[in-house]
Amino acid sequence: MERRSGLVHRTASQSLPTTKSNTSTMNPLSRRRHLVPTGPSANRNAILHLSILAMITIFAVLAMFVKLIPAKASLKSSSKKLLSSKALASAACPHGEERTWHGGHPVEDRPGSCWCGADEYCMCTPSVAIDIVLYSTSENDEHSVWVVKRGDTGQLATIGGFVDVGETTENAVLREAEEETGIIIPPERADAAMKLIGVYSDPRRDNRRHIVSIAYALEFQSSSMTTKDGTGVPKGGDDAKEVIAVPLEEIGVKYKGEDWYADHLTILLDFKEQIMATTTAKAVVREGEIYEDVARARCEGVAEEV
Repeated sequence: MERRSGLVHRTASQSLPTTKSNTSTMNPLSRRRHLVPTGPSANRNAILHLSILAMITIFAVLAMFVKLIPAKASLKSSSKKLLSSKALASAACPHGEERTWHGGHPVEDRPGSCWCGADEYCMCTPSVAIDIVLYSTSENDEHSVWVVKRGDTGQLATIGGFVDVGETTENAVLREAEEETGIIIPPERADAAMKLIGVYSDPRRDNRRHIVSIAYALEFQSSSMTTKDGTGVPKGGDDAKEVIAVPLEEIGVKYKGEDWYADHLTILLDFKEQIMATTTAKAVVREGEIYEDVARARCEGVAEEV
């Protein structure tokens, strides 16, 4: 190498490094980037690799589901069996194994206690109902009882019905009295006009199912009560075919036996005894009841309080 005029002059033997030497001194990252293949073939390879990975992932997920589905079905089946066994153990009368009640009016053997719907869901507890002995007193102190003629059986029956969920029995009395006779009882008069007769819980008393009924005496006073049509006369509505007034003296004498639905004659005769115990010493004739030993708890002295 010679210096000329301050410039460095390289000879042929001292020329710049070759391409090979230049490549060896490149940054490693830059060298890897230069080594990655590019072009159409490289793109095809990448797409192929991604497709293979996607297929493997899909097959792995499917395999997991195939294993989980039988396990889930087995768990569901075992839980259903567990619930079923618990239900059978706790239910008073599971579907298909209901107890048979020998009673009703007319008497008929029928699976009872449970009420089962079309979906085979069974309610295995007694239903709660109210029965109302709606009566009025004439000027000469004679009593008449307002009863309904049922639209389904044609029999005579006390006014009443089932108690709704969330409803008291007292409110059910006011509601059923209005629905079946049209009588509207002012709330301030309800307590004074309504008195308890008794509780009737005999499983034989109704052949539809086991029904516990709370019976009330309700005095209809036209001076302080009204009807929906404004006439002041009870009229049939809801499932009542018609409403008629029956002299209390004729209940159990003229109207007895098959004339009455379920154990309603028993309820009316109990009411008659309570009334007559305070008005006369005459004994009440008890004939035609479906059972002489109907299980019930009776109150005393209704007439003294109303």
